[in-house]
Amino acid sequence: MTDRIERALRQAVAAERGHFRYESGHHGDLWLDLDLLFLDAARMRGWAAALAGRAAGLAAEIVCGPLAGGAFLAQSIAAELGLGFVHAERRVEDGAVRYRLPAPLAAAVAGRRVLVADDAINAGSALGLTLTELLRHGAVPAGVACLLTLGEAAGRIAAVQGVPLLALAALERGMWRPEDCPLCAAGVPLVDRVPGP
Repeated sequence: MTDRIERALRQAVAAERGHFRYESGHHGDLWLDLDLLFLDAARMRGWAAALAGRAAGLAAEIVCGPLAGGAFLAQSIAAELGLGFVHAERRVEDGAVRYRLPAPLAAAVAGRRVLVADDAINAGSALGLTLTELLRHGAVPAGVACLLTLGEAAGRIAAVQGVPLLALAALERGMWRPEDCPLCAAGVPLVDRVPGP
């Protein structure tokens, strides 16, 4: 069943090879259009159920995801597990990207075990910033769940928090700091698809 899920996820994303700037500021050679993951709601419900099954023993009380895709997945996992759901909104404050819980939801996470979910984790900026926001409000991380991982950032972030990483599929890509990017050195034009403020 795991192989079938992984194949379906790989087929569902629109992948493009090239030279891209990620939200983290890193450069990479793979861009995924993740919106197509959510086109088939029944299929997404099945993926959320698979992650919920893996997360059942984590004693989570709330599931949180960064908007947009992570929040859609988090809400589906929360529904499968019968848990609360909160989301983090992307904001640019003083020139820096942050993820913030809406004020009415921030108090709900204090002292609660929170499973953090995202559709895909690449450099881990949305995941890391969401965790920072949850910790700022007194949440206790219970685990990290995602449909896809790209590289090792998701595993590193989960390890720092001392929680398990639950992922349904993994994709390979190259990712570099801008000053170390071989695509820049080769003169490959950079494409910036990171959303503005």
